[in-house]
Amino acid sequence: MTTSAADRRARHDAAQAAARAEIRNQTLERYLARRPAAFNEEAPVRPEVEKWIDGYLTGSHASLLLLGEPGTGKTWHLWKIGELLIRRGWFGRYYLVSDFEFKAAADRPVNTEKLQTWREAPLLALDDLGATQLYPWTVDAIAQLIDARWQNQLPTLISTNLPTLEPLGPRTSSRFADGGSAFAKFTGTDFRKSA
Repeated sequence: MTTSAADRRARHDAAQAAARAEIRNQTLERYLARRPAAFNEEAPVRPEVEKWIDGYLTGSHASLLLLGEPGTGKTWHLWKIGELLIRRGWFGRYYLVSDFEFKAAADRPVNTEKLQTWREAPLLALDDLGATQLYPWTVDAIAQLIDARWQNQLPTLISTNLPTLEPLGPRTSSRFADGGSAFAKFTGTDFRKSA
């Protein structure tokens, strides 16, 4: 019995879809295993974040800034963004870098390899920027990283407890104020203290 070209194509397409689903499931498992247990809680993301995710998946290069007090859900959102992107079929590289990790790479001796990896990453999240003391060379390293990513239309996600990006320098503030960035203001009480 011979099969038609349409039947062969349908089997091929089904096999490809199954392979993509398996890769997505494995990627999601690895990502969730890496996510700290404190951020495993299920909840919906804020509308501004959902809108950013939808835009990113349709080709937007917008960056995202999460501003607010400690304990209001900014870091949870950064981890949830990665999960939702994978669940929706995205296969890119997502680096979620803490303020402490960034400072360790930017301080002397500078880890140029790590900074270069973050500069070129398809998607980079810098969590809790400004949580540790901002030295001039740290501010310079942040500005260089943000500027390189902005020039190459690579979205950067930033969460910070700072009221504005001004302490991160004028170049960083300018790149996020260019109209191509999304913002979400987090308010409320520190959920860690109320738990």
